[in-house]
Amino acid sequence: MITMGEIQFAGMVAMGALALTQVFQVPRRAAHHRVYGHARWLMFTGLVLLTLQFFVQYIGGFRTMGVTQAVFINLLFFIPCNLCISLAMLFVQRQGQIKYNEWMMGWRGYALASAILIATILIDSTPFREESHALRVAEYVSAVIYMLIQCYYFALHYREYRSMHQAVLEYFDHDRRDLLLWMGLSVVALALTGLFIPVLIFTTGWPLIGFSVFMFCTIYYCASSFHSYGISLDAQRVEEARRSLSHDEEETVTTENFTLSEADKQRITAAAQHWADEGGYLKSNLTLSSVAAEMDVQRYMLKAWLQESEYGKLSSWLNCLRTEEAKRLMRQHPEWSLDIISEHCGFSSRQYFHKVFHQQTGITPTNFQNQV
Repeated sequence: MITMGEIQFAGMVAMGALALTQVFQVPRRAAHHRVYGHARWLMFTGLVLLTLQFFVQYIGGFRTMGVTQAVFINLLFFIPCNLCISLAMLFVQRQGQIKYNEWMMGWRGYALASAILIATILIDSTPFREESHALRVAEYVSAVIYMLIQCYYFALHYREYRSMHQAVLEYFDHDRRDLLLWMGLSVVALALTGLFIPVLIFTTGWPLIGFSVFMFCTIYYCASSFHSYGISLDAQRVEEARRSLSHDEEETVTTENFTLSEADKQRITAAAQHWADEGGYLKSNLTLSSVAAEMDVQRYMLKAWLQESEYGKLSSWLNCLRTEEAKRLMRQHPEWSLDIISEHCGFSSRQYFHKVFHQQTGITPTNFQNQV
């Protein structure tokens, strides 16, 4: 049977190793990534606080004293730990542009919760090693403050994630949900821990052990994915999409009397038709910027044209063109393999070709090829 002491020791070692990873195991390219370079120190601080929490609990044996004593230590460390991790993610999402009140909202809540807990200890006549009703009430109040802090940052995280997700969907020539999958999962997982920790830290036995394992896995996933994202090229791709979206929004606001007139629509339609006839869509890894440049139209106008069309976004338009080209090739060259057709048509992979073709035609490429 797993004991709480074993979980605390394992958590202390694992979180400490993750904290060191944020500092030392960073390739050179991440050192030049200013936003991530600052955000990883927030993540490092959060992991160190969690390591200290496990260490204090393990050495002090507060769980053996009672629930109240253990919860007191939990709240003093959990709140700033999750706060630092939340701010690290928000720092990356916002490209370092976090408002002062957004920084301070969580720290003000932590200061209030800590003041309530410490003041109760000081004025309560019951010794700390004994169960105290006053301290238990103070912990309930602090737990509610903790929950409110997590809800506040979850709202910020989710809003930024949606914005980033939309930018990625509109910018690239194929579905790049993988760039932000870790972030979506992390936002949800952190929200769940923020909702359940204030409740389950008051429990004992298997519920507490089970949730401790879940929390441990959540923090491990968030920190390791955050590290992988920061040192990869994914962060640069997402930033490129975000800059494009921001620039397009500024263009539509600052351009006087901007409307996509009938003349604009006809001009862009003609440019798009010429570009497609020249086989521009057969290239892989296209972006809204590169396509607009090749068509010699403003990027924000191409985006507006796509949004008003039946396609909605770049990837949908290109998928339609590429699927039609794939069908033509399978009819004319039945001896060609699907790998060759997929590569020729500009699909990023055979798996993505299979997915798009089935969505567009209702039949798999293999079945289509067998029918022609």
